[in-house]
Amino acid sequence: MAENQETVRIYVGAAESEQLAFRVLEHSIRRHTGLAVDMRTIDNRLAPTPSDVRFLPYTNFSYGRFAIPKLAGYQGRAVYMDSDMIVFRDIEELWNTPFNGAKILVEKITPAADKEKLTAVMLMDCSALPWDPDEIIAGLGVRYGYEELMSMAPLLSADMIQDRLPLGWNALDHFDENTRLLHYTKVRTQPWVYTGHPLGYLWVDEVRRMLDSGVLQAGDIQQQVEQKFIRPSLLIELGLSAEHQGQQLSPQQLARYDKSQGFIIQQQLNERKLARKLAKLNHQRQTDPEAFLRERRKRRWRKFIRHPLRFLTDPMMRI
Repeated sequence: MAENQETVRIYVGAAESEQLAFRVLEHSIRRHTGLAVDMRTIDNRLAPTPSDVRFLPYTNFSYGRFAIPKLAGYQGRAVYMDSDMIVFRDIEELWNTPFNGAKILVEKITPAADKEKLTAVMLMDCSALPWDPDEIIAGLGVRYGYEELMSMAPLLSADMIQDRLPLGWNALDHFDENTRLLHYTKVRTQPWVYTGHPLGYLWVDEVRRMLDSGVLQAGDIQQQVEQKFIRPSLLIELGLSAEHQGQQLSPQQLARYDKSQGFIIQQQLNERKLARKLAKLNHQRQTDPEAFLRERRKRRWRKFIRHPLRFLTDPMMRI
């Protein structure tokens, strides 16, 4: 184990639609540290696609994290992060946390956390993780399910993954004097797709710094808007829209503008989620038709009670 590793290696889970988010995260990390940093994105192309459609990954990078030790040559340290984050402190504090026998370190659990382990930020001892992505994915549906695998529990004993990273290195939609890393956890309210996140201004401010320093160009943002990866109103908010020059619009006005432009929040993710849901329902229909019909009746009734108009007008509500 190389305790004095010179370069901080960071692997960031990011879909094609999250390249701007990755660049903002990278800028925030480099801006706060004097250490050499090597960052790259990872995605599911680094792992096999499950043959069982019920275990298709929730995101474009869910399974990519299991390839990190292999990418690092099974040597030294590495950090895993999601792209929906921004950093406010020197990464050296996280990077130099001693493993003390553990193989993975995550942030300390707080009373506000509703998860057993917060694995969106991990410090990994790659020399102690002989992971083979092919073998790990092959175990889905045989030795463990999707949620269990994402917790790392099937791969590591409890004492091998410890919550000893300094408090604040995975602050879930929370910002105060202890926040080292802000994690925008809800995909539908992340500031590059949604105008109303109460902490979205922190991310937008980082984008402004990038524009001012020249590491990001207005054309880069325009291209992302044209690809429907980020909200069109971000151009207005940053003062890059000639049509709205000098205008200060409220979050509600910005949201209405996005809607008028036909922008759909996380469209790709929604489509993937629907495909996975349909696959699971089809599998249940074939293997246990009685349970399928019984649960479908309950599901339809709940949807009708909660959203009667949508139930009558949206065929997907009646699945």
